[in-house]
Amino acid sequence: MWLKLMDRYDVVIVDSNDDACSRAFKMLKSSALVYRGGDPSSEDVLNEVGIDKAELFLALSDNDELNYKACSIARGKGVPLIIARVNNRDNVDLFRELNVNTVIVEDLISRNIETLIINNIAKSVFNDPSINITFAVIRINAGSQLIGKSINEIIDNYGVAIPYVVTSSGVTKPSGDYIVEGNDELVVVGPLRKYQ
Repeated sequence: MWLKLMDRYDVVIVDSNDDACSRAFKMLKSSALVYRGGDPSSEDVLNEVGIDKAELFLALSDNDELNYKACSIARGKGVPLIIARVNNRDNVDLFRELNVNTVIVEDLISRNIETLIINNIAKSVFNDPSINITFAVIRINAGSQLIGKSINEIIDNYGVAIPYVVTSSGVTKPSGDYIVEGNDELVVVGPLRKYQ
C-alpha cells in the first residue's frame, strides 16, 4: 500500500513506536519521511511534519481515541481526504461526524475469514478474469452457518448468484426461498473479489 501511495504523494509517517518506525523505514527503502517518537495526536507534531499541506491523512493506529484526535486536527487543518482505522464499531459515528472515511477492523477480519472459508470449502473453482467472474461449487458441511438460510439471504449477504443446488436428489434450479441444508452443494457465481 505505502509504495503505491508514494508514487502519488510525499509520505510522512508519524509514530511514537520506534520499532514500527524502523520497520516502515526499511519497508519503504528510505523513500518516506518517518517521524520517530512523535505523538500522532499532537497538533505541534503534525504541524511540524506539514499537516497544513497534506492532501490525504491516514490515522491507522490500534487506538481509536488517538486516531480520533489526529483526525480532528487534520480536519481542522483542512485536509481534503481523511481515512481512519476504527477498531471498535461503536466509534464509527464519532468519525463520521467529522466527515472522516472509516475502515472498520472487524469488517476486514470478517471478510478475510469469509474468504479463507470459501477458498477451503470450494470443491472446484473457475475464474474468468476477463469478465471478473468466478464460478465455484461449494459443499455445505454440517455446522455451516448457511444451513437454514434461504437462497435469497445468501445472495443478499454475499452479492453472488446461485443458479443451481446439487442435493441427494440431483441438480435443481432453486427458488429464492429454497432453504439450504447440510451436504447441499451450491453452484455460486460472483465477482472475482468475492473469492480472493
